[in-house]
Amino acid sequence: MKPLIVTGSSVDPYKNLSIEETLLRSCEGRRILYLWQNDRTVVIGRHQDAKAECDLEKMKEDGVLLSKRISGGGAVYHDMGNINFTFIAPRALLSVDEDFEIISEAVRSFGIDTCRTGNNDLGIASTGAKFSGSAFYQSGPDEDFPCFHHGTILCSCDIEKMGKYLTPPVEKLERHGVRSVRARVTNLGLEIADVKESIINSFERRFGEAERAGEDIADAAQVEEARQRLSSQEWLFSI
Repeated sequence: MKPLIVTGSSVDPYKNLSIEETLLRSCEGRRILYLWQNDRTVVIGRHQDAKAECDLEKMKEDGVLLSKRISGGGAVYHDMGNINFTFIAPRALLSVDEDFEIISEAVRSFGIDTCRTGNNDLGIASTGAKFSGSAFYQSGPDEDFPCFHHGTILCSCDIEKMGKYLTPPVEKLERHGVRSVRARVTNLGLEIADVKESIINSFERRFGEAERAGEDIADAAQVEEARQRLSSQEWLFSI
């Protein structure tokens, strides 16, 4: 079966995370690359407390949405200067290292060397500044259960706004040797469309020619069911 590349058009974080979950449920042994964007949103990890990780009042004032994903990891800020990637496959087929190499190869095509800056991050080699963070989710314990590795790529994100809305504990920043969220991250300074195409090319060089589809390939009823759950106050403020 050919790999599948799904390019999203929605910028609604609840719908996008629901599409991601629906693609996970229906992968049936297939490799899937899902590329998507959220408009101004703070996305927190499954086990995080929204009140501790972000400034909810400032977000409300500025019309920034709060979303929570089903994977772990830390809080991130999304806007239209950021692109999100999701690699979906059975656990036996999915390699985070391989996924990182696909992203790194795509970025190197623009003359930017990358480095691993932690278990889940990619940075610019010359500075060590982070441009991509990611997280992992497995749907079951066995190797044939589908899982995903998803993350962000900062191209032209508003980093000042990121620092305004994200409020991680001081000790977390100290572990990374920085004084603020802004000090730890950087943009690639690339066009979103160019980065998308480069990632797609890198993915196909590794896994072969892929089927292309839009987000409507995901079952609409399943997407709506997941959207209702992932946008609920109960889910957003659970710990």
